[in-house]
Amino acid sequence: MTKTPQDGTEWAAVARQPAPSWYLDSLVARQKREVNQRFIRESARGLHLRTVLKTDLFEEAFGADHILFDVLPEASFTVGIDIAQGAARGAASRAPSSGFSFLAADVRRLPFGPETFDVVISTSTLDHFALRADLDAALDELVRVVRPGGRLVITLDNPRNPMFFLLRAWSHTRWCPFRLGHTLSLAELTRSLEALGMQVLATDWLIHNPRLLSTLLFVCLRRLLGARADAPIRGLLRFFGLFAHLPTRGMTACFVGACARKPESA
Repeated sequence: MTKTPQDGTEWAAVARQPAPSWYLDSLVARQKREVNQRFIRESARGLHLRTVLKTDLFEEAFGADHILFDVLPEASFTVGIDIAQGAARGAASRAPSSGFSFLAADVRRLPFGPETFDVVISTSTLDHFALRADLDAALDELVRVVRPGGRLVITLDNPRNPMFFLLRAWSHTRWCPFRLGHTLSLAELTRSLEALGMQVLATDWLIHNPRLLSTLLFVCLRRLLGARADAPIRGLLRFFGLFAHLPTRGMTACFVGACARKPESA
């Protein structure tokens, strides 16, 4: 049987690899972490935080682009889930304190009661499903566990970026540690959230590196120059960052992001 991202087999294999984040340069990882954390913190501003959930622990288990460990330190109960037990264990081993809980769970069937979390963070999780139906089921579950007045912060691969289709094709080769699947445009994501009763408070276009090309370029620079590659990589990242201010940002962004609020109960 062909392995698919949604059955967990493929992600379990990824978690057994010694360094599945090999392709992500440390400076790019830092940029990705800072951009995601800034969007999450702005989305959670003004909330009295107690409980936080993050889906997908790939970054926390393996990468320098980890988000959860220090993004909302004021929360008293922080949970991370991943479909792969190995990723959950890896995140737990790298957590800076014991104030986190990590478990293996399917985002389409979350093991939490309704209205449990003040903030739910889902950064590029739902865009690995091959089928739209699985993405919709997972999105419905994320909304279910947000408390009234709470926030859902979600990012997905940007299908308007022409590089996305090349990247998705590459992700189905043996050289990529994971596969990309179905995703939504920013307009489709907004409509889906509103159809589930959420109020979309903010949207954004996130990270403007041409991912496939820049990844190959940064890997080559790092292997050729070692630590001396820091300066050209930083320069390129600053240059790519200028794309965020252009009218074409909807096509250059790697990810679309949305912050949505669950209305208070009547």
